Amino acid sequence: MGSINTSLHYLFTIFILLIVFVTGCSTSAKRPILSPVLSGVGLAEIHDPIQFPHFSDDYDKDSLMHSIDNSIEYFNRIKDYPDIFQSIGFSREKQIETLSLFREGFLRSQNAQDLNKFVIENFRIFQAIGKRYEGEVHFTGYGTPIYDGSLTPTDVFRYPLYKRPADFKKPYFVRRVIEESNMLKGNEICYLKSKLDAYLIHVQGSGQLRLPSGEKIYVGYDADSGHEYTSIGRLLVLDGKIPEEELTLSNLLSFFEQHPEELDNYLKRNDRFIFFNKVDYAIPRGSIGVPVTSMRSIATDKTVFPPGGLAFAVIEAKRSKRSSWFQKSGQGERSFFALDQDTGSAIKTPARADVYFGIGDAAMNQAGSLNTYGRLYYLLKR
Repeated sequence: MGSINTSLHYLFTIFILLIVFVTGCSTSAKRPILSPVLSGVGLAEIHDPIQFPHFSDDYDKDSLMHSIDNSIEYFNRIKDYPDIFQSIGFSREKQIETLSLFREGFLRSQNAQDLNKFVIENFRIFQAIGKRYEGEVHFTGYGTPIYDGSLTPTDVFRYPLYKRPADFKKPYFVRRVIEESNMLKGNEICYLKSKLDAYLIHVQGSGQLRLPSGEKIYVGYDADSGHEYTSIGRLLVLDGKIPEEELTLSNLLSFFEQHPEELDNYLKRNDRFIFFNKVDYAIPRGSIGVPVTSMRSIATDKTVFPPGGLAFAVIEAKRSKRSSWFQKSGQGERSFFALDQDTGSAIKTPARADVYFGIGDAAMNQAGSLNTYGRLYYLLKR
């Protein structure tokens, strides 16, 4: 009798496990795995150390210290911080404490093990809920281009960047109307050789121009027309012109070099138009008003992530095989600490982040090749 009961119990257990396995497999893709700490916030607090990433860093200390100082300057300058983040502990004062403690511990750590131990013992860990609450974040890169330009129109330099017009209010006119009319005449700041060069400065939000005299001028974001941003790269993918896994800046440029007749059509499908102003600094300022730092500043949606906060990014190589950034490192993933100091027209929702790569052609090439996925975390002092 005992052996029969044991056998029945064994069979029943197997039956239950099969049911759990089958039903679990059919629903796991739909089941949220991260719960936001507050509705409208893109963060879930992680309590189980098994779910923590290994906190390590791929870059030099000086750039991180510089970026931390910039965020501390921001927190010291502002008087108000968004209520939604204060309500979950990310107050202005707590952010300063977080950055100050982290700076001390980072400099004191002798190796990756020390750093990981220090972070886990001293900070609360929040993860970006990402896409479908599964923690997956789409990472891309941006930078500051340097182009030849002129302060006056010539046969070579024909494509202007504009300052904000006197009649500006949101929403303003869409790109197609602006470019097919003469409404912005008199608001030109400078001129570029290529319509695509001018457009890419719209996308990056800032740029440097080399004048024929050898002098450089700097332009920065001032305002946008208030319409939705549409990525021309995404349109090329949707139209079957470039495979999604091959969408990089260099491939986009190559496509329009080979098909210049298609450029106007694609540019005008993005309704958003950017207005600029001349600035006296070479390094662009992020949305919180501080200089961005190469590989230490990220751009996110500031309605779901805390402005100026200390973040940790883990970016996977497996879905970005063509990225020169990964090829150079030879690693399967790259991880680094960064400060959330900027935002962007296309950087919306808790499932997007943009990494700032720096100034010039090399930075732009690496930024343009980053198109992959990973995880994003935020730290807050216990």
